[in-house]
Amino acid sequence: MSKKVDALDTKLLIVRDFIDEFYNKTIFQKGGSNAASDLTPSVIKALFAFPDENQAYPIGELGRNARVKSSTITDMVDRLERDGIAERFKEDGDRRVIKVRLTATGKKLRREFSQKRRQEFAALFAKLNHEEKNALLHHLQGAYQILRKI
Repeated sequence: MSKKVDALDTKLLIVRDFIDEFYNKTIFQKGGSNAASDLTPSVIKALFAFPDENQAYPIGELGRNARVKSSTITDMVDRLERDGIAERFKEDGDRRVIKVRLTATGKKLRREFSQKRRQEFAALFAKLNHEEKNALLHHLQGAYQILRKI
């Protein structure tokens, strides 16, 4: 039994190290010269729950897009609204339906964040040769398929 636990612990450490390194190198880098650099993971997730930055969405749809519970997306939208990134409103046709849209500030932050991340990914990929890029993408696609199964 001890060998099985040791093997599992080793695998979990490998997964943890990969996730830490991946996020540190890509998604959640801090610093930089604009406000988009200092967004929290929760705000980033909420910003990208809007498939189209120019459309309004019901809170439930944003929750499904972000893959979070309704109580979580409500808290996320509260934060966006408090920070002036999004606003809630009632639809004219059905006053019971509350939708959320990004403000001009929210749209700007979303675009800045996307642009910054594209630049960072380009810089990261520039360090790899063609074979390394293909291998990385191939393995990430494989890891993604495995994660979808579990």
